Amino acid sequence: MDRARRFAIFAAVAAVGFAAGTLVGDEPEAPAVETAASPSPSPAAADPDVRLAIPPEMEPYDYQAAPPRRATPVDGFYMRVFTLEEMGGPVLGVPFHCLRCVPYSVDAGVQTLLLHEGRFYLEHQLNEFRALGHYVVRGDRIVLFNDVNCSKTRGRYTWNLEHRRLSFEVIDDPCPYVDERSNDLTLEPWSRIDVCYSGIKDWYPVRVGCLGV
Repeated sequence: MDRARRFAIFAAVAAVGFAAGTLVGDEPEAPAVETAASPSPSPAAADPDVRLAIPPEMEPYDYQAAPPRRATPVDGFYMRVFTLEEMGGPVLGVPFHCLRCVPYSVDAGVQTLLLHEGRFYLEHQLNEFRALGHYVVRGDRIVLFNDVNCSKTRGRYTWNLEHRRLSFEVIDDPCPYVDERSNDLTLEPWSRIDVCYSGIKDWYPVRVGCLGV
């Protein structure tokens, strides 16, 4: 990873924590209003002595049988940052929230990925796109399914986690929308983030495993 991208991710981590009003000594902000489609627990309700868990309402819908909850080698918090210039400049690259746009379209800004016990949660923060579903890992293969955007299909990839960078290579992903999902996942590696120790207090859907402070 070049120095510019390392700096961008570092700056994004700091910016996310600051924007959420969660750095040590900050006054607590009012919880953000969530849409009905993607509810999140209010941070005000978190017990500071209890580690956060993914709430039941954020369990992906089991169009196909859900995998058992168990740790996998890829579990963790991941982040990427794309600059405006990388996405086409101020004319083409400015992200915006669009309910009817093609899912998984990559825009400038911070993108996060949580992989946890067979459940994945992806967010493009600036255009507010979110996705969730299930996954299973077998060796160096990972299979994604029960994604509401591609509820009847399974996406098959290889994965590699080295030096805190997670990368995917598509084997076969028939998710519609002209390969948008496979392009999103494979465009650049994802950097692993120690969210519980970063000062970040806002992560989709929750900072699972962190203390609720």
